[in-house]
Amino acid sequence: MRYIRALMLGITLIALLAACVSYAMLREVTATSGSSEEPVEIVIEDGATTSDIATLLRAEGLIRQPLLFTSLVRMQNLDGKLQAGRYLLWPSMTLNEILLTLQQPAMAEEVQITVPEGLRLEEIASIVANTNIVSGNDFMTVARDADRFRDDYFLIGTLPPGVTLEGYLFPDTYRIAATATAEDIVRLMLDRFVQVYNDNIDQSIQVAGVTPHDIVTMASIVQRESARGEEMPTIAAVFWNRLDPENVAETGNGRLQADATVQYALGYSSAEQTWWRKQLTADDLSVDNPYNTRARPGLPAGPISAPGLAALEAAAQPDSTAEYLYFVASCEFDGTHNFATSFEEFQQYEAEYLQCSSENQ
Repeated sequence: MRYIRALMLGITLIALLAACVSYAMLREVTATSGSSEEPVEIVIEDGATTSDIATLLRAEGLIRQPLLFTSLVRMQNLDGKLQAGRYLLWPSMTLNEILLTLQQPAMAEEVQITVPEGLRLEEIASIVANTNIVSGNDFMTVARDADRFRDDYFLIGTLPPGVTLEGYLFPDTYRIAATATAEDIVRLMLDRFVQVYNDNIDQSIQVAGVTPHDIVTMASIVQRESARGEEMPTIAAVFWNRLDPENVAETGNGRLQADATVQYALGYSSAEQTWWRKQLTADDLSVDNPYNTRARPGLPAGPISAPGLAALEAAAQPDSTAEYLYFVASCEFDGTHNFATSFEEFQQYEAEYLQCSSENQ
């Protein structure tokens, strides 16, 4: 009798213990590691074991008990079935929800690129092509065709016919899906430009009688001609002043004479292996091209580079106190310039710069 009573007591205790363990496991399986609404991005590498994945999830604060996670994987016969790739998970997810997510194909891989300020379309295309997502040629085909975007973007709809998107793809850092098309990438950059322009430029233009295209064109020149952001409003003022009808006698009928526009007109230099050649000859400066502001008055046919926010703001809000018509690099060799109101003053600064340049060679 005692033996039977002891046996029954043992069975009862084991059953109670099993029930407690089962209840505890159920609570852990249905519990979450936190209530944060911020997603956590994880990457499961090819060949990662269940233990590796559990360790990763614990380190990212997505689970509390790695051992329970591995046990649950084995109980559900999921060993080897959790897929490699990148996932977005939330701390508020339960173990079962996490396991379900990790059995699905991972979200499309993304590549991050950074487009610096002041690049022309071909240079941006090269950066995009290095991702191996789309070719540079495919990107250029789309970027050269502004007309396909006219109905989708009011700003683009105001552009002259036949123009490209030069100047309208905003320089920034982007994450591009591996499945993206050339048009997807162009739209991503165009969306960003339109957002920046509408938020910062559209209602703040302080130059009379100009179009948005004029502002972007001027900003693209300022971007290339300025080495320091603090000088951009003054350099923009110089160029706008040169277009002022009151100054045409001084400025050769309103010629900007910006070397960056000549560089753009000439295109790629095989000798220097750059789109922005440093050596400009007399023939270069007189080349007949709608972008050459050395030879033609007024703004060039369109933007010459991708301006950043500072250049756009400078073009829209130039220094209203600056009456300068010229600028020359200073002998500080730090990107600063000397500004002049007359050709004679300009010649003086130019002579000084040539002198100190020769002394520093």
